[in-house]
Amino acid sequence: MKYTFTHLISGIDLDILACPLGAMFLMGVGCSAKKETEPQLEQIPMKQVSVEGINISYIEKGEGNPLVFVHGSPTSSFLWRDMIEELSAHGRVIALDLPGFGFSDPPNNEDYTISNYARILESFLEVLSVEQATLICHDYGGPIVLTYALRHPEKYNRLIILDTFLHSDLPPWPLSWKIAGIWPFGEIFMRLGGQYITRSALEEGVKDKSRISDGIVQRYYMPDGNPDKLNKTMIGTFRVDYMEDLKFIEKNLKTIEKPTLILWGEDDKFLPLSLGDRIHKDIKGSRMEIIPNCGHFVQEDKPEKATEIIIGFLSSQD
Repeated sequence: MKYTFTHLISGIDLDILACPLGAMFLMGVGCSAKKETEPQLEQIPMKQVSVEGINISYIEKGEGNPLVFVHGSPTSSFLWRDMIEELSAHGRVIALDLPGFGFSDPPNNEDYTISNYARILESFLEVLSVEQATLICHDYGGPIVLTYALRHPEKYNRLIILDTFLHSDLPPWPLSWKIAGIWPFGEIFMRLGGQYITRSALEEGVKDKSRISDGIVQRYYMPDGNPDKLNKTMIGTFRVDYMEDLKFIEKNLKTIEKPTLILWGEDDKFLPLSLGDRIHKDIKGSRMEIIPNCGHFVQEDKPEKATEIIIGFLSSQD
């Protein structure tokens, strides 16, 4: 539901509100000191394809059975950078920037719903002539991938699910996220401190905060030099009503019979381990793996261990 405070602030310039509200918000998200670490270099050149008039950027490496990687918020295909090289020895790795993230254009009509992203994912894979794939998803990419998979069970052969949400009874969002979902506070906060908010989310999502350098934050936040794109995307995803899509997933999770790996960071502050346990219970025959001393962004915290577990799962299914 979209909340507004039009009657309360009618005639008030948003820039006047920006300074005190922004300061309060930035204190609330607990931004840390600036890091001195040099940014990690791009490892694989990105490609681009037009899908429904949207320019979608993606990484592709390797040959054989497709392995399709779908990130969440506030990340991009860059999330998988330390895993792709080794995983590409086990198939054709395809990792896209969802519309509005990374180098991809925003979605048409500012539609940030799960259903719309799932439809775009379907069109993207059709353009790349991917008829069937192993689907790997994380965070907001989870319900997107599961919506696609449940609507088109013939188009996937395995699922790998990392730290996500697939049920309608979501855990409480942090207060700062709730506030960011309210107009006009979201616009003010993101205008003033979008990069700091992105940093805070990334740092809260890992155990080892030294892994989140200035370069990594910058690469997620505005790789193309346009901060407004991710600001709008994050606000859009905060304001989406997930319930209809999540109820569809929840209703059909138990129908999944294909090999499924559920991989979770033991210390995920955003999406606790209990959510992974519930998914494991609902998907018959699924395999559950927990990475100790690891937060929400397992790809940043423990990429080597996550890669090892995924390769073990893929090899067991060959």
